[in-house]
Amino acid sequence: MVCFARSDICFTHLYFWGVHVHCSLVIHTLVCFSLTAVSPLCHNLFALYDENKRLWYAPNQLFKIDEKTSYRLHYRMSLFVSLLPVKGQYDLVKGLAPIRDPKNDQEVHEIENECLGMAVLAISHYAIKKNVKLPELPKDMSYKHYIPETLNKTIRQRNFLTRIRINNVFKHFLKEFNNKTICDSSVTSRDLKVKYLSTMETLTKHYGAEIFETSFLLISSENEINRSNCGDNEVLPLYEVIVTGNNGIQWRLKPNVNEEKHKIRDTWNNFSYFPEITHIVIKESTVSINKQDNKRMELKLSSHEEALSFASLIDGYFRLTADAHHYLCTDVAPPLIEHNIKNGCHGPIWLVKCLIMVNSSVQYKNFQIEVKKGGYFLHGSSKSFSSLKELMDHLKGQILRTDNISFTLKRCCQPKPRGSDEHLGRGTRTQIYSGILNYKDDENEGYQNEKEIKVLLKVLDPSHRDISLAFFETASMMRQVSHKHIVLLHGVCVRDVENIMVEEFVEFGPLDLFMHRKSEVLTTPWKFKVAKQLASALSYLEDKDLVHGNVCTKNILLAREGIDTEYGPFIKLSDPGIPITVLSRQECVERIPWIAPECVEDSKNLSVAADKWSFGTTLWEICYNGEIPLKDKTLAEKERFYEGHFVLATPSCKELADLMKQCMNYDPHQRPFFRAIMRDINKLEEQSKALALVKPVTEVDPTVFEKRFLKRIRDLGEGHFGKVELCRYDPEGDNTGEQVAVKSLKPESGGNHIADLKKEIEILRNLYHENIVKYKGICTEDGGSGIKLIMEFLPSGSLKEYLPRNKNKINLKQLLRYAVQICKGMDYLGSRQYVHRDLAARNVLVESENRVKIGDFGLTKAIETDKEYYTVKDDLDSPVFWYAPECLLQSKFYIASDVWSFGVTLYELLTYCDSESSPMAEFLKMIGPTQGQMTVARLVRVLQEEKRLPRPPSCPEEVDQLMRKCWIFKHDERTTFHNLIQGFETIMSKM
Repeated sequence: MVCFARSDICFTHLYFWGVHVHCSLVIHTLVCFSLTAVSPLCHNLFALYDENKRLWYAPNQLFKIDEKTSYRLHYRMSLFVSLLPVKGQYDLVKGLAPIRDPKNDQEVHEIENECLGMAVLAISHYAIKKNVKLPELPKDMSYKHYIPETLNKTIRQRNFLTRIRINNVFKHFLKEFNNKTICDSSVTSRDLKVKYLSTMETLTKHYGAEIFETSFLLISSENEINRSNCGDNEVLPLYEVIVTGNNGIQWRLKPNVNEEKHKIRDTWNNFSYFPEITHIVIKESTVSINKQDNKRMELKLSSHEEALSFASLIDGYFRLTADAHHYLCTDVAPPLIEHNIKNGCHGPIWLVKCLIMVNSSVQYKNFQIEVKKGGYFLHGSSKSFSSLKELMDHLKGQILRTDNISFTLKRCCQPKPRGSDEHLGRGTRTQIYSGILNYKDDENEGYQNEKEIKVLLKVLDPSHRDISLAFFETASMMRQVSHKHIVLLHGVCVRDVENIMVEEFVEFGPLDLFMHRKSEVLTTPWKFKVAKQLASALSYLEDKDLVHGNVCTKNILLAREGIDTEYGPFIKLSDPGIPITVLSRQECVERIPWIAPECVEDSKNLSVAADKWSFGTTLWEICYNGEIPLKDKTLAEKERFYEGHFVLATPSCKELADLMKQCMNYDPHQRPFFRAIMRDINKLEEQSKALALVKPVTEVDPTVFEKRFLKRIRDLGEGHFGKVELCRYDPEGDNTGEQVAVKSLKPESGGNHIADLKKEIEILRNLYHENIVKYKGICTEDGGSGIKLIMEFLPSGSLKEYLPRNKNKINLKQLLRYAVQICKGMDYLGSRQYVHRDLAARNVLVESENRVKIGDFGLTKAIETDKEYYTVKDDLDSPVFWYAPECLLQSKFYIASDVWSFGVTLYELLTYCDSESSPMAEFLKMIGPTQGQMTVARLVRVLQEEKRLPRPPSCPEEVDQLMRKCWIFKHDERTTFHNLIQGFETIMSKM
């Protein structure tokens, strides 16, 4: 048996510019030569190809050799993206890169001329590389060897005179090209190569793609089948699956197949890009591709060999685009990667990046490894190692070090298929895995038997490497503590793009999950033991003036169950993960009610007092079997919970309720010390057998406002059907309550408008963004038939009121800041599949001189999942001068329609909402006095004539260009909010 690993097969000779290679294997003979044309970095782009079977061999392919065996294989490029234009002359000639299909006779002649032009480029390239002049080229060097074999066959079938004419024209053109282009200029072989490849990209179809035909295709998810399959015992290939480096995996019904029967069009459909794939399974000739979103593609190919070829292609692209040191399918696992992992090397062979933890400080160290004749070498060292294992053994003490113990760290596996126990879940911006730690004591040099322990790996998502320092600050804090109820941190490690904390593995996992599973058998004494142990750990941290910052049952790990045993439970407090000091405001609000109120507004307020608040919330969880407090509340409702100084519903035990109330005091200075908490818990523990911790039936709803406490102050605005009032919500009756904006319907409004207001409430309730007005709650009246919407009150009013008043103190840069904030709010709204339909300066409210918020969602509608627009079905008044053409002509509203409205709003900002140059005033100048439907008709005609609002005074050209991109007539050609944000920020950076 002969095993081909990708790095074992080498060049015998090159064709053209080093893309095609022959490697022959005939009767006991394996021809192998030194690799000089392909660097180690590029080995994974190459594979063995069998031209007769049209199959790629997997990198772990085994060949059985006997006296009758004969293979002719190509070692050639198998993976490529748009940045790697590597298909060469051989592919064109042999038909491996098929010529595109001509649409008519004229295009047939054009394609023939392009192919002959390619032959000129190839021969000229050969002449430059060999440093010979064209008259000295071999006599047999004609165009026939450089054009596709199919075209050559077509030309041979033509009459003798036509063939002579083609030959003479080709020679003449080759001579002219050499004299006028090659000799009289500085054209290099590389220039010809690039020209050849760029021409080839337009000449061929499915350039750089592999297409597989299948008689069975099924796309499904965990709960449903999303696509019907083409089974029915049919054996003909009905579907095509295409794999490309740029577009991932796509599929379609083959052209000319009965579409009516299969209910699917023959257009290409996206299935997955490579980083989304979790694993691949092969069973005989069937391949199953599984994605992160639990969707799966199952397809049947013609043979097991083709299934391996298909899987190895996808597996290779995964390493090229996602993780170079991982494989998706064990059937096609590259021997080199398996070899590296087996020997403890989890990074590229030419660079092992390590991090060393010494005395709680972070130090980096890089080791560059060279592979040369004679073995493996550390860069800059003369010492060689005969094998990778020997070298890795030498480096084991460098990969991870804490104090005087050295470790070698490896994951039990790279992320495994769904259902595996290796991926344990995710935290805030982290992924959690189990792993293996091999270690030995450096001081005992004669000790050879390494120990192996299971550990927990907390891996920072590579996309958040900007907060690596904060991540390591957490590790530094954990290295300073030693307590039986706090997990042990072994150390930290940096491997390639991964930053990892390595902790002890705690057997029974998070406390909240355990309590959910065992809720029926958990006793009150058991819960008090857990609370007492947690208070003990936090008291220890308080003594050392250390803040945990993320106390909750999710971060408490259970080392011993302790149910029905004399020993009881044993918990360990895990690390806090990412510090709240680097979390966004939204992430902080998501942690309500665990995060202390003072830390939501400013994370710099984080102190030991914050841990006391978190302990109170965690104690609530323990009492109620790991239930999540405020679990059904939106972010806005959680925020309202703190604003209203609400408290969680407390247990029936008065003493325990008092303890929680003390811990969750809104004044951080009034919270008790953990020593006092421990004292109170000890006292309660003695009484615990007689206590019954009963879950309350209801909790206080912070979003329900009572009508009797709403005190009207004045009107804020009025429309056809509704009005907005400024009120004070004052339960105490002493004018200390907060001011809120209350939207309600006029008494004469019909029932349909009540439904509209309820829809607006439901939309606002589920929105949470710093540039969208906050929903606070509702107030029902008249037995539930009437309803009021309660929103935050912004005293500065709308931009339409604010800008004219403050024109002298607001410069252009400040206006662009407002524009960016509006775009961010609208981009968020679009990401939730909503169209606003009424974006204008009058509906943008000013919170402060530095922040604006989008308001008035009365016309906002959700876009159905199978559409990209919303159709207006009622006849309400509409702000036509802010509307895009498709809204006026077809009553269709796309997200791009909101982009048009933003352009008009931007115009308002740049004119400081001057009434004399308002959008309505400017458009009426264009269309003349009119009313009713004639206004819309004339406005549409003006827009069709490409007339737009004028450029505001002192508006820079760059800003005006962005505004014009919002007003492109066709909605699918307009710019996006994301692009607008980038554009404005670029302009502001230059100011």
